[in-house]
Amino acid sequence: MSISSTTMQIYDQYLTTYRSQNNNRSNRKSKRSLRHATHDTSELQNVYRTIQWKNRFAPLYLTEPSPRSIAYAIHLKESANDLKQTIDALSGDDDDLFSMKSAYSDNESLATVEYEPEDAEDFVPTDFVLEVENFASPQVNTSKYMKADQPVRLKPDSYSFDLLTNKLHYELQFNVHEGDTNSDLQHKLARLINNSDIGVSARVVEARGLSALEVTSDAYGLPVQGERHFTITDENTSYQNGIVDYLELNKNIKEATNAIYSINGNEESSYSNTFSVHGAYHVTLHPEYTGTGMTMSDQITARAAAATTGKTATATIGLYPDAESLANNIETFVDGYNHFMNGVINDSVDAPLTKLLSKDLQKFLDLHSYNLEKYGISINEDATLEYQKSDDITDAAAIKGFGSQILRKLNAISLDPMEYIDRRICAYPNPNTSYPNPYMTSIYTGMLYNNYM
Repeated sequence: MSISSTTMQIYDQYLTTYRSQNNNRSNRKSKRSLRHATHDTSELQNVYRTIQWKNRFAPLYLTEPSPRSIAYAIHLKESANDLKQTIDALSGDDDDLFSMKSAYSDNESLATVEYEPEDAEDFVPTDFVLEVENFASPQVNTSKYMKADQPVRLKPDSYSFDLLTNKLHYELQFNVHEGDTNSDLQHKLARLINNSDIGVSARVVEARGLSALEVTSDAYGLPVQGERHFTITDENTSYQNGIVDYLELNKNIKEATNAIYSINGNEESSYSNTFSVHGAYHVTLHPEYTGTGMTMSDQITARAAAATTGKTATATIGLYPDAESLANNIETFVDGYNHFMNGVINDSVDAPLTKLLSKDLQKFLDLHSYNLEKYGISINEDATLEYQKSDDITDAAAIKGFGSQILRKLNAISLDPMEYIDRRICAYPNPNTSYPNPYMTSIYTGMLYNNYM
C-alpha cells in the first residue's frame, strides 16, 4: 500500500506525541496493569482478522482529515486502550471482571500495601500483623557545620578527592577561587556529586547561618560487600588534598541499616523499605512515620523508649471482604472512565470532533443505566459517571456484564477511531464480492495498532 501524506502525518503525530509518553507511563503503572498491556501472537492475529472483516463490509468514505482530527483520532485510540487496561487489571487471574481482591493497611502512615495475586505463594493469609522495629536507611555522611558566609580557609587552587564505592573508584576535581565562601564551596561540591551520577547524592543543609554538606548513598540497607556503601578520601588524589579534613566529611557518619520487622511475631529483615509478604502482599514502609521534624537524637530516644516499654509501630494488613473489594473495583473503573471522558471530550477545543463520540457513549450508557443504578452509578448529561460507594452489594453479575460490553465498545473505538470524525459515504461495498482489504479504513486502523508490534 502506498504511503500518502495523510498517513505520514498520522505516523509523525503518533511517534512524537505517544512514543515517549508510553515509555514514561509504563514506569508508573503497576505490574498488574502492565500484565494487560502486552499481547501475544494470537491476539495480534485476531486484531488483523478483525480489521480485514471490518474492511470487507465498510463503505468507502471521503475524508480530508485535518492535523487536528488526526491528532484527535490517535488520542482517542490511545485513551481507549488505557481504559481497557484499567478494566482488565480489575479482573482476577481467571479473567473474571471486577473480581480483583484489594488489600488494606489500618495504619497507612506506617505502611501501605498493594496486592498482586500472580505473585502469591502456596498459602496467603487473609490478614497479618506487621510490627516495625527499624526502617531501612541509607548511609549519610554529614560534614561539620560552618559559618555559611565565611570565606573558605583553603588557598585558591585545584583540588580533588576520591569517592570509593563497593564497585567503582571516582576522582572528583574542582577549583577553589579567591573569595569563595563555605556555602559556595558546599554547593559546588553538591552539584559536582549530583551531576556525576555515581550512586550517591548530596545537598547543603542550612540552619541559623550555618551550613553543612550532606552526602547520602542511593542504596539502602547494609552493604552486601564491605562495611559501607561509600568512602570519601583525598589521601592519594591527583590534585591538592585537604578538602576532606577541612569539611570533616568522614567524622559524622550515619551507617546504613536494614528494615527490621515482624510478621505475626516472626522477625524478618529487608535491605529496602519495600518487601513482599507471602509473595502477594507488596508492603512499603514509610520512615517519616518516626516523626516529621524530629531530630535524629529525638528519633533514637523515641525508639529506645519504645524498646523499653515493649511498644513497636504496628499495622494490620489484609484483604478487604469481597463486597468491599467489588466496591473498590467499581470506584477504580468509574475514576478511569471519567479520566477517559475528560481527556477525549472536555480537553478538546474543537467541539465538533467530540460530538459523535459523546452522543454514541451517551446512547450506550442509557442502554445499561438500569444495571448501573443497582451499584450506585448514575449517568451525567456529559456522559460521565458518578458513583455512590456501597459495600453492601455482593451480586456482581450485572456489573460484570456491563464490563464485557464496555470492553467491546472500547475495542471498536480503538479499532477505527476515524468513525468518530465527520466523513461522507461515497460508495457501499458490493455484496456479491468479498475483498480482504478494499477500503481506506486500513490506512488508519492497521497503522494505529503499530504500537503493539
